[in-house]
Amino acid sequence: MRLVQTAGAAVVMTAASLFSYAAEPINAESLRQSQGELLLQIEQLRQETQALRGLMEELSYQLGQMSADQKTRYLDLDQRLGELVRIQKEAVVATPAQQLSQVPTDSVANPGVGDTSGQPSVSPDVSDQDAYNEAFQLIRERQFEDALVAMESFIEAYPDSELILDARFWRGQVFDVLGRDEEAIEAFKSLTLVAPDYRRILQVKVKLGKLLIKNQDVMNGRKILEEVITQAPESVEAGLASRELEKTN
Repeated sequence: MRLVQTAGAAVVMTAASLFSYAAEPINAESLRQSQGELLLQIEQLRQETQALRGLMEELSYQLGQMSADQKTRYLDLDQRLGELVRIQKEAVVATPAQQLSQVPTDSVANPGVGDTSGQPSVSPDVSDQDAYNEAFQLIRERQFEDALVAMESFIEAYPDSELILDARFWRGQVFDVLGRDEEAIEAFKSLTLVAPDYRRILQVKVKLGKLLIKNQDVMNGRKILEEVITQAPESVEAGLASRELEKTN
């Protein structure tokens, strides 16, 4: 804006000068002087125009960078939302038949037996799927501290569950959301070691690489992100890994 005002002022000065010279008697000396001043002002305008052009190019570059960053954030958010939707679809909702099969036989035969409070009782034999769903519901509700406790309880109570890797994955995600980087790094690093074939291992590695770079372990962070690109070059995760690597160059 300052450059534009300066350029405008120069144009006004030039016009005023020409008007002033037109009012004076024309002679060779005053003509040469006016021509010199006019050339000087034209040169000043040229320089300021170049400066304005440079400013425009800089603004254009910054706008392009902002657009690229926004696209990266959008892709990352889109990936996370897609993952949440997919997890919700995968969640096993117990059918009435399944629920009936979990009710004790004597309770079915004698509905009033064991129901002394008039309220549904909580069975100590909660299935691993139900326990996992309850923990994951806390994540959906953004109750991250409670979700972390629930996921850790699940991991301790159901070490042989088919959902154990998912629970460990979301435990790491919650650590990340809470800003507990060191614990998130350990959680994701552990997954890469014990479950290299885990179906979300690419996501785990992207998260781990980003966290390592964020915490000044750039060399190992870059190495993991490069592994993602090598392992699945056409994947969404490879695209995210490439963008993270570009930021470190």
